[in-house]
Amino acid sequence: MSTTRPAGRRRPAHLKRPTTAALALSAIAVMSLTAGCSQDQGRCGPAPVEDVFGKDLYGTYAGPHEARLTLRDNGDNTRGFTVTGWPENSDPEILGKKPPAFDGQGTWRIEDDPDQGDRVRLQFEDEGRKYSGLPVKQLRVGERDGRVVLFDQLGDPDVCRVFELARSS
Repeated sequence: MSTTRPAGRRRPAHLKRPTTAALALSAIAVMSLTAGCSQDQGRCGPAPVEDVFGKDLYGTYAGPHEARLTLRDNGDNTRGFTVTGWPENSDPEILGKKPPAFDGQGTWRIEDDPDQGDRVRLQFEDEGRKYSGLPVKQLRVGERDGRVVLFDQLGDPDVCRVFELARSS
């Protein structure tokens, strides 16, 4: 079978070789489909931090609507915390409008989660208290702009809404 065409016959338009412009456009289309794809694509919130120690977290953190969390060493092999203006529930709506809030205290511990980074688990002293919902009781440890932050993703995991506390002292 011959691969040459008889003289005077042109190749049909749909069988012509792609031009440089067509190849360039194809390359741009492929790059736009993959742009932004990375191992962190599914992450919501700050970059997670692993292997933190309690002393790395001691201090006061400020969040939305004047929420404050202070983490400390109690000196008796326990770690304590106090909260002021802490939201009574963890609904995503607390990010937009000021929710009912409370002041409280308790103990905290660090939990290791290899897939999500370390977490701070809060154990409030007054567990019998009635809240308007479920308050935030665990926060992931993250980093934003070189600073430690504590955060929790609220609501639907397919929608990125983050309650974030930045260290203020």
